[in-house]
Amino acid sequence: MNEDKQAKTKRVAPRPAAIAEPVVQTLPEASTVVALPVPMRRQKQVGETFVTACQATLASIGASQSAVASDVRAMALEVTGIASSNLTAAGDSMTALLGAKSLTDAVEIQLNFARRCLDAFAEGSTRLGEIGIQLANDAAKPLLTPFAMR
Repeated sequence: MNEDKQAKTKRVAPRPAAIAEPVVQTLPEASTVVALPVPMRRQKQVGETFVTACQATLASIGASQSAVASDVRAMALEVTGIASSNLTAAGDSMTALLGAKSLTDAVEIQLNFARRCLDAFAEGSTRLGEIGIQLANDAAKPLLTPFAMR
């Protein structure tokens, strides 16, 4: 068994020569850095402009998040309404199915239920798509307003 372990260690390939000796390039050292004097009044203006820009950006992000929250709420209410109407339709269909007198009546009830489900799905998808587009527009509007052409 000892021989097997030694044989395994001997099978390891040696590292290629290109990897064994890394090439190191030295860059010439930078000369001393000279700071250009900036008038104190200009520094203050730049700082105030930066702070104002940060505040405006944070305000637009907050407005965007508020729009997203509002539209997501509308989307959740729409999904809840769709689920509620589907459950009501399923209950009505089951009640009608229990009262069916023949196989033909049962098949007709099931087909009507399937048709109502497909119609509700198409209507709900359309409405959810409209809300999604509104969500994207409302979320992007506050962020894009500062970049609007004047």
